[in-house]
Amino acid sequence: MTTSKYYREKFIKNLPETFRWQKTPLQIYPLSFISKYIVLPTPLLQGDYHFLLHITSGNFKQQIGIETIETRAPAIVFISVGTIHSLKSISKNIQGHFILIENKVMTAIFNQDATLDLLTISPVLKLTDKDNSWINNICRLLYTEVNKDRPNRNIGLGLLQVLLYKALELAGNSDHLFRNQQVTIQFKQLVYKFFKEEKSVAFYANELAISENYLNRCVQSVFCRSSKEIIVEIAILHSQLLMWDRTKDISEICYELNFEDPSYFSRIFKKVTGQTPTEYRTNIMHGLS
Repeated sequence: MTTSKYYREKFIKNLPETFRWQKTPLQIYPLSFISKYIVLPTPLLQGDYHFLLHITSGNFKQQIGIETIETRAPAIVFISVGTIHSLKSISKNIQGHFILIENKVMTAIFNQDATLDLLTISPVLKLTDKDNSWINNICRLLYTEVNKDRPNRNIGLGLLQVLLYKALELAGNSDHLFRNQQVTIQFKQLVYKFFKEEKSVAFYANELAISENYLNRCVQSVFCRSSKEIIVEIAILHSQLLMWDRTKDISEICYELNFEDPSYFSRIFKKVTGQTPTEYRTNIMHGLS
């Protein structure tokens, strides 16, 4: 898992000497400033923090899970802990705010409120001008509070809570998740936990105490892909993370993730990513040079 400190050290370079990172578990920065110093594209990362981007102008391209999405203002993007993602490009006219949220902050706000999981289904939210203005005002208030010499923690948490509940409202939440959404979220959480050992749909259906057919219907209705496709995609995403370790050859990665054999792994990898494992590793190593 990538920490926020590691991200800053590896992918944000040449900041002015006068700049100081905030040291609180809830941080907020102007996108127009931070974007000037990000080294792009970033590799696929799996963060131990949540972050929220609110863009008021410009656009950027980001991979979230297996999908690469170009997001244009006005919009919100929410990336939760453990989500595999990569920032590909940012336009020069980007404006808005970047909010970094440590998991303990999120737990303090929501406790066991599973409705936040809805944002894992709809991580990108397009905004109307009215909603964009409303959210921008909240972000400005949050930025002002967090940047005080002695910020009030309760005010900061309150403003973040307001912002996240607004995002949930825009994502279509009306106090609860629909049953198919609940099942799909629980399924995906289980896949992230067991994908190395278990790649059969039957295992996950059994864990959820539902039939394979019902599981497939739920997953298809939410993600427009089959349960098996989600399992394979998550395994391939993790193989891409492992490719950064140059001490491991591709066959080692294949067997570490319990694929049948390297040739099968290569076929699946190319089907998901459009590249062979060798091509992918060559490209990311070239990007480092």
